[in-house]
Amino acid sequence: MKDDILTTKESTLVSLLIEGLNITDIAKQLKVTRNTIYSWMNKDIVKAELDKRKQELSRQGNRLIMKDMAIYIDNIKVLANDKSDKRVCLAANQYLLNRVMGVPTASIGDSTQDDNSNGTDVLELEAELKKFKVKYK
Repeated sequence: MKDDILTTKESTLVSLLIEGLNITDIAKQLKVTRNTIYSWMNKDIVKAELDKRKQELSRQGNRLIMKDMAIYIDNIKVLANDKSDKRVCLAANQYLLNRVMGVPTASIGDSTQDDNSNGTDVLELEAELKKFKVKYK
């Protein structure tokens, strides 16, 4: 039963890990050895608490992002219509299209690499984008 409850120091350990402190600094602050820190970190209850707190931070971050989602979408739309930088314009349009079409958009990368390693020509993509814009206006 004792292993089912975090001690005060274990709880502090979790907080300090989330804050980004390294093991040596945590050990000094808690006045324990590094081996003790590693031992605590291997406990299922500590792992579960660390995971729970990380998930809550993620949820809080997502809530903050979601409340300004309309602003972000408007900003992407502005970039999508910015003709001064074709790469930015293309990337923003690709992102918006992927979102609408349900294609995963985990990150917006520079899809216009000079080596065209994916075999797709930037001009080809721009032509397809223009067709799509005309078709769905």
